[in-house]
Amino acid sequence: MGLAEKKGVAGVTTRDVAQAAGVSLGVVHYCFENKDALMTELVKALSMELRDSVDANETVWQEAGTGKAALQTLVRNGLELMWLNIEATPERQLLTYETTTYALREGEQTPAKLAIAREQYAFNDSTVADILDHARDATSTEWSVPVQTLSRFTLSVIDGIVLRWLVDNDSESVRTQLDVLSEMLSTYAK
Repeated sequence: MGLAEKKGVAGVTTRDVAQAAGVSLGVVHYCFENKDALMTELVKALSMELRDSVDANETVWQEAGTGKAALQTLVRNGLELMWLNIEATPERQLLTYETTTYALREGEQTPAKLAIAREQYAFNDSTVADILDHARDATSTEWSVPVQTLSRFTLSVIDGIVLRWLVDNDSESVRTQLDVLSEMLSTYAK
């Protein structure tokens, strides 16, 4: 992951990976059929890291309370945990956008590459849906729209917030936007 952060997705080769890992090129090719397989695993690792940042603090979930206000607070606390991870890893966040644009650009010629971006977003949608379901259960509330709809919307907003932060590095504005997002999401709870 560090290699991709330094060189960008397009600049990473399996030879570079072998050299950075201190193994032969054959070992890398044994583990990864090609660069697409390597990029797929990179995307999974990036997504898992973000998921783990929210799951890591179990006390947030245990002390939630019940009702819509508790749900809003819990969602906001989950967003803050996620944000702390994002804020600490700007190069890694840029890498997530690079993997997406790489897959989209290369996907025109190779549909398997487009699958990398689709898999990334499907996994992230699932992660956000799981978090929203967990928040619903922890606060004894219900969502008034399908959680998949909220998940996709939430992820779209977060994508925009993070991309904007990479441009202007305004963390204070991000926290205000996360307040608005959690408030907005809570309007769909009952």
